[in-house]
Amino acid sequence: DHEGSGGAAEAARSPGTVVEPTSSEVRDEARKLAVTVRELTYAWEQTEEHVKIYISFDQSEELEGGVDESRVQVEYGEWSVSLVIRSTVEGRAPLGLRLADFHRRIAPEKCRCTVRSSRITLKLVKQEKEHWWNLLQRAPMN
Repeated sequence: DHEGSGGAAEAARSPGTVVEPTSSEVRDEARKLAVTVRELTYAWEQTEEHVKIYISFDQSEELEGGVDESRVQVEYGEWSVSLVIRSTVEGRAPLGLRLADFHRRIAPEKCRCTVRSSRITLKLVKQEKEHWWNLLQRAPMN
């Protein structure tokens, strides 16, 4: 089960570390983020079976040296996912991302978060095989 863009070479070089979700109970929604976060950017791709969210570490100086999985918290719901990366700088707001209102439901118990050397990959497994036209039901209002 090799990850996308870097292909087999990247996967062989660094299998990455899987981060367990903060809560194993299956819920509709990942909890709203309890803290104010600095928003992370992401890229995504999909197959009929799953969606992959890529959070690259080159978007912030704090992430560029790599991220220890102990700083990462992830939570999945059927309609949403949240990810928080605690800052290494004392008193600084964490980096975070919450994606809500997915196009269709995902299966939280099958989702996986892997911390790699240059990015975090979230693998979200769709409850039903199909192509999603959008990741989220509607564009967020900015």
